[in-house]
Amino acid sequence: MAKDQKGTQSQAVNEDSAAEAVGKTLPFWTCQIESSPSDGEWTVGEIIPLSCEGPRVSFGSSELQFIHADPLQNYSLKILEVESQTENSLQLNVTTYTPGKNEFKATVLMDKGRPILQVESLMIPTKSVIEKPDQKPYGPIAAFKLGYPLWLWISLVALIVGLLFYSLFRLRRKVQMKKVIDELQQHNTALGAFNQFNKDIRQLGRNYIFGEQKAWPEEKKHRYVQSLDEIFRMYLLREFFVPALDWESSLTLKTLAKQDKKRFQRYGHDLKRIMQELDQAKKDSDKLKSQDCKQLTQMTARVSQQIWKARKLKV
Repeated sequence: MAKDQKGTQSQAVNEDSAAEAVGKTLPFWTCQIESSPSDGEWTVGEIIPLSCEGPRVSFGSSELQFIHADPLQNYSLKILEVESQTENSLQLNVTTYTPGKNEFKATVLMDKGRPILQVESLMIPTKSVIEKPDQKPYGPIAAFKLGYPLWLWISLVALIVGLLFYSLFRLRRKVQMKKVIDELQQHNTALGAFNQFNKDIRQLGRNYIFGEQKAWPEEKKHRYVQSLDEIFRMYLLREFFVPALDWESSLTLKTLAKQDKKRFQRYGHDLKRIMQELDQAKKDSDKLKSQDCKQLTQMTARVSQQIWKARKLKV
C-alpha cells in the first residue's frame, strides 16, 4: 500500500512539474513519425518509430517519459524504448493506448522526473483493435444475459463437463479396484493364480462330460461358456489385479498392454483372440457344439500357460 501511494505521489509531482513547465523557458523540439501505415492510422498498442530533434539539451539519463498538461493524456503516449540519444536528437519507439485522432499539445519530456524539453504539437491517428468499436454487446439468450462471447461460455461448460466426467471416471476406477481387492479376499486360496485356474478348469471338465453322444441342450452350453469365461477372467484378476470380471474385454486388454508392456508382446495376440472367442461364444451359445466348448477350454488353458511362462521371465 505504501509503495502504491509513493507511485501515485510521484506521478502527481510529474504532472505538476509538466503543468508548471508549459509556458516556461524550455527548448522546443520537433517530433515526427518516421513511417506510417498505408491507411494512415496506427493500431492501439502498435510500436511507432518517432524521431525528435531540436536545440542542444543535456540529458542526465535515458529514463525518459512524456507528460502532458492534461493528465488524461498521460497514458496516451508512452515511450517503450530509447534507441538512440544525443544532445540534439532522439530516436524513440513509442505507442499509444487511446484510439482517436490523438493530438498531443503541450507535451513535456521528463528526464527522471525533471522537465527537460517541450515537444511541439504532434498528431497520431489511432484505431482500435476491435473491428467494430460501436458493436453492441451480446444480448440475452432466453432468460439469460451473457456478458461475454458465446464461445467462451461454451468452452467453459465443455471444460466443466470434461472435468466432471474425468472425476467420475477416476472414482469409478477407484471403486472397481476396491472391488478387486474384496473379490480377491473372498476367493483367496493357498494356490497361486495359475494353479487355481487349472484346478477350476479340471473341476469344470468333471461337471461337463465332453464325450456324451447326445448333443448338449442350449441352456447347458450357455452355462458352460459362462463358467469358462468367469474362470478365465478370475485368473486374469488374480494374476494382474485388474477387474476383468467387470470390465469389457477391450478395456482389460488395453490395461494389460500398458501394465505388462514388455511381456504382453509374448501373449497379447493369443489373449486377445481367446477373449474375442469367449465373447462371441456367449452371444451365440445356441450355435455351439460340445466339441466347440472343448476347444475353447483348451485355448484358455494354453493362453494361461503362455501368460504364466511370460510372467516368470525377468524383463
